[in-house]
Amino acid sequence: MNTVLELENVSKIYGRGHTAVKAVDNVSLQVKPGEIVLIMGPSGSGKTTLLSMAGLLMHPTDGHLWMNGQEVTQFNERQLPALRLHNIGFVFQAYNLLAALTALENVEVVMNMAGIKGKAARTRAIELLAMLGLEHRLDHLPADLSGGEKQRVALARALANNPPLILADEPTGNLDSKIGREVMELLCSGVGREQGRAIVIVTHDHRLHDIADRIMWLEDGKLSEKEKYWNGD
Repeated sequence: MNTVLELENVSKIYGRGHTAVKAVDNVSLQVKPGEIVLIMGPSGSGKTTLLSMAGLLMHPTDGHLWMNGQEVTQFNERQLPALRLHNIGFVFQAYNLLAALTALENVEVVMNMAGIKGKAARTRAIELLAMLGLEHRLDHLPADLSGGEKQRVALARALANNPPLILADEPTGNLDSKIGREVMELLCSGVGREQGRAIVIVTHDHRLHDIADRIMWLEDGKLSEKEKYWNGD
C-alpha cells in the first residue's frame, strides 16, 4: 500500500555550536491511507516540531520527507503553500478559527483559497458542517460556539479541500472528556478510516489509545513504537 506521509531519518536542530539543540533526532515514520497514528511523549520532547515538519511548516535540518510518494524535502517557500492547501488538513488545540467569520465562512474560506468559490464552496461547507452535526450553527460566529462546536468547525475546515492527510495537534486539549471523545470518534472513524485519510495526532490524552492503529512515543527527539494498549508507564 502506498504511503500518504513518509519521513526518513529526519532531524531538526535549533541553534549552532555549543548552544545547538536537537529537537528531533533521526526519526523515520510511514503513515498509510486510512491509518491513525498517535504521537505521544513528555512536554518538550519534540512532538510539535515533528508535526510541523510533517505539515511542511518547517524544513528539517537533515533527512527526507515524501507526500503521496513525491519527495518534497527541497520544495521552496513558494511551492509549499499550494502543496499544504491541497494535501494537508490541520486541526489545532486552539481551533484557530477566524473570529470575524461565521462557522460556514470559516470553512468556505479554505476552499476559496484553493480556487473553489461561490455555490460549490457553500454547498460543500454546508454538507461538511451538517455531517458534523452543526447544520443549526452555520451562521454563528466562533464566540457564540462551545468548545466542542469550535473544534467541529475546525475539523470541517480541515476536510474542506478533501486532503489525504490530517494532522492534529492536541485536538482534545481544550475539551472535556466526553466532548473530546465525540470529536475524536468523528475524526478517526467518520472521516479517517471510512474515507481512507491518514491521520496523525499529537496528544497527551491516554484515553485516545483505543482509537489508534499505532501509538508512537517521542522522547528526547527519538521516536519509538509502543503496544496499542500500553499504559503510559
